[in-house]
Amino acid sequence: MYPGDFHTKEDLFQKLEGVFSHLEQQKTALDASAIVAITNVKGDITYVNDKFCEISQYEREELLGNNHRIINSGFHDDSFFKNLWKTIATGKIWRGEIQNRAKNGTLYWVYTTIVPYLNESGKPYQYVSIRFDITHQKNLAQELKQRNQQLADFVQIISHNLRAPLSNLLLLNSMIQESERCEEQQLLADKLTLPLQHLNDVFNELVASLQVIQDSTIKKERLSFESCLHTVMETLSLKTLYPKTTILTQFEATHINYPKKYLLSILQNLVSNAIKYRAKERPLVIEITTYKKEGSLFLEITDNGLGMDLETYGKKLFGLQKTFHGNPDARGFGLFMTKSQIETMGGSISAHSELGQGSTFTIQFDKKQSP
Repeated sequence: MYPGDFHTKEDLFQKLEGVFSHLEQQKTALDASAIVAITNVKGDITYVNDKFCEISQYEREELLGNNHRIINSGFHDDSFFKNLWKTIATGKIWRGEIQNRAKNGTLYWVYTTIVPYLNESGKPYQYVSIRFDITHQKNLAQELKQRNQQLADFVQIISHNLRAPLSNLLLLNSMIQESERCEEQQLLADKLTLPLQHLNDVFNELVASLQVIQDSTIKKERLSFESCLHTVMETLSLKTLYPKTTILTQFEATHINYPKKYLLSILQNLVSNAIKYRAKERPLVIEITTYKKEGSLFLEITDNGLGMDLETYGKKLFGLQKTFHGNPDARGFGLFMTKSQIETMGGSISAHSELGQGSTFTIQFDKKQSP
């Protein structure tokens, strides 16, 4: 129906009022479910809805006249955004997933559709972006990927660490069966003790690590880093057994919501490792710091010990039963367990080390933590 088809102006106004009301209802529905922004052709923001302000944590006045670089997380490279702009500048719709950063540093993911509005010449004069928060889905996908990797690593570890003692047991058993002398059989039977003990140790360690992998719903509580470190120092009898050891702390982030047994285990393994691999020619100094960076909580433990050749051993550093200095007290289980505990809770651990200078272990806890 065209304007000329209306009998009176009132009919036309009534029809237009209905159209505007319908459009307003659609806008209300969209604003309630989606993150909406409008930019001009230069990328300057000219409109944002309440949901945009809510998720980005910026006030509307801070966003208007600015561009989307204000929420750029740095996750995507330049080519990603060049392709985006190339698509919409030619009048085509762009769709994809983008990681953004809120004002407080929190990272979030949005599924984005950018629609160019075209003028009579077919050129864009503004862009409307409609986003949906998919952070939860992305986190679940990442957790599933991490779980699958943990299980794949676990299968590889089982294969690698059980093969040797089982092979030794089978070989010794075969030699016992083939031997006809009782003295030789007894001698071979005595040699079964060591691989059996080794097999039992590996089995117990694998069971413990598997329990950690399956224990992602373990109870968290608000913990003080200083208090937990004090507990670990008492457990290790640090002042009594290692009086020359100096521990320096700087807890910029004082607390964390975390399973207590995990945090105590992490601190104990890393501090005891520093003690095991201390340098004989100088007193041991351990520096423990916590801090917040880009929405994540970090823990760093640095020592001035023997250090490691990470170019040679880096890929094996967090493996099961991997030792690098021949220390008789080393079992090669602590770092493996520490990594399992941290990754199960959604974090990561990395190491930097120089041979003869010392090592630094950096833990990034769950990004949802707050000090």
